[in-house]
Amino acid sequence: MEAEPWTTLCTVSHASQRYLCLCRIQTGPDLRIHVTNGNEVWRTDPVEEALEDWDAVRNVTSRDLVSKLREHFQSSPPLLEVQGSIGSLSFQVDSVKIFLDLIKVPISEARAQVQDVLFHLSDRVRSLEALLKDREDSAAPSVSPAKQLQRNQLLLIPDVRKKGFGGSSSQVKKRLPGESLINPGCKSKKSAKGVDFEES
Repeated sequence: MEAEPWTTLCTVSHASQRYLCLCRIQTGPDLRIHVTNGNEVWRTDPVEEALEDWDAVRNVTSRDLVSKLREHFQSSPPLLEVQGSIGSLSFQVDSVKIFLDLIKVPISEARAQVQDVLFHLSDRVRSLEALLKDREDSAAPSVSPAKQLQRNQLLLIPDVRKKGFGGSSSQVKKRLPGESLINPGCKSKKSAKGVDFEES
């Protein structure tokens, strides 16, 4: 049976560099934790024996152990120490401090693991993005494209009743009878008589 995908436990820091702490559930009881900076990889021996003093993980399955580790590491990140090809990962559980020894993985194996982790995380991101898009689509009101286009066009058409074509209704006034064309608002002093062609 093939090993399950990688599970990210937490991120830790050492000497101003970040490391990703992860593991994968193997077939059998040998659960190992891996630490990588994206270039090199260190791994622990099987952790079950080292965790015997942790009451919460006694007699649990590998899957439950991974969940417990992830929950604990995310609330209280472990301390990482790396010196060349060896290192250690330590964390506090109740009154007990647990130490996990780390050994550097050969470069060819490390590259394959980093590549595997990279594509696994990329697949997870795409899956989560697709899930989020499906939820957004299902939450949005169902409006047909034709109705949406009609609404958009209505938003672009000015309301002639309120504004008219040239601006507000205050700018378009009706001329009252007898009102002067030259001075709007004033009554014409003389009524228009037209042109008398008989005058010489």
